[in-house]
Amino acid sequence: MGALMSVTVQTIRPGFVAKIAGLDISRPIEAADMDALWDTADEHAILIFRGQHLTDAQQIAFTENFGRPERYVFSYSKQVNLRLQRPEMADVSNLDAKTGQPLSGNARHRMVNLGNRLWHTDSSFRLPRGGFSLLYAHAVPPAGPLGAGETEFADTCAAYEGLPPVLQTRLERFQAEHSLMHSRALLGFTDFKPEERAALPPVVQPLVNTHPRTGRKSVYVASHASHIIGMDVADGRLLLMELLELATRAGTTYRHTWRVGDLVMWDNRRSLHRGLPFDERFPRDMRRVTTSDGTEPARVPRAA
Repeated sequence: MGALMSVTVQTIRPGFVAKIAGLDISRPIEAADMDALWDTADEHAILIFRGQHLTDAQQIAFTENFGRPERYVFSYSKQVNLRLQRPEMADVSNLDAKTGQPLSGNARHRMVNLGNRLWHTDSSFRLPRGGFSLLYAHAVPPAGPLGAGETEFADTCAAYEGLPPVLQTRLERFQAEHSLMHSRALLGFTDFKPEERAALPPVVQPLVNTHPRTGRKSVYVASHASHIIGMDVADGRLLLMELLELATRAGTTYRHTWRVGDLVMWDNRRSLHRGLPFDERFPRDMRRVTTSDGTEPARVPRAA
């Protein structure tokens, strides 16, 4: 454990997960502390802030330190009744917008969020793609036989670096098409409004990502990836499945058990994640803000 300014960093998984203490992120962040957070974010894909007390506006304000928040994908249709009022805020809950009670069955909001149980990286289906995601816990279900709605993360840099060099070189030639509609269709959900389909067309992403800040390479796969450009669909999908299995194999992932007041920040360009099951009779109120890649503010050099 080492101290950086007023920020204390505890490494949970070297090069992958760190816990941050000594910082109230509901307030404006001092420049020295932001410098420390950037250093830690460059070293680790996942940062954990426990015991925070945030309004939606404060969560958005903290996110803006790391880039411009993107618009929530389901805010494009006026026919969809949103529970949260900010277009930057993704509602990753099981709660009905009108009643505030847990949803069940084939309710649209529930079906949309079921896709989060698939391994994915946020907004790989957009241009620009997702940068950082910041997820904050307002209500957490109790632990039970089904689990407690934990979030599991996988290190896609480690996955790439574990490949034979000849395969690394081969993969760098390929691109894949990503679509939100594809990942939801895997679960049988196709109820997208015309405005949503128009706003979220398929996009093409490289199969190997080079991180814009650190230069580290990773496999860039997700449930949103439907096929590899220039490859037979079946062969391309098998390759995507193999890479996803490699990146998420047992023993190489981190599972976060949520507490109310936790904010977890992750870098979508070097990690995968998925939500895990829970007893849906209980509320799970999680709210996410995601930045657009390439909108990070320029760093001010640290004083000598």
